[in-house]
Amino acid sequence: MTTPYSMDLRERALARKAAGETHRQIAEALQIAPSCVSKWTKRVRETGSPAPAQVGGYKPRTLSGEVAEWLRRRIAAGPSTPRG
Repeated sequence: MTTPYSMDLRERALARKAAGETHRQIAEALQIAPSCVSKWTKRVRETGSPAPAQVGGYKPRTLSGEVAEWLRRRIAAGPSTPRG
């Protein structure tokens, strides 16, 4: 499973960004990808926090509503192949 970067690293990168460094300069200095700096900057702009989002977790059912009910009725009705 993926482990997010620490909050300390995120905050240091964002402090450098606020000081005027480019994404590439920050990435090289902190040994991270430039895209990390870009994503963290965007996350702060959208949510107000550089904290990582949830990794993994609950997956909703594939079938729900009318489709699930139709499938339950078909299964309860017995064999559904053309040959019976």
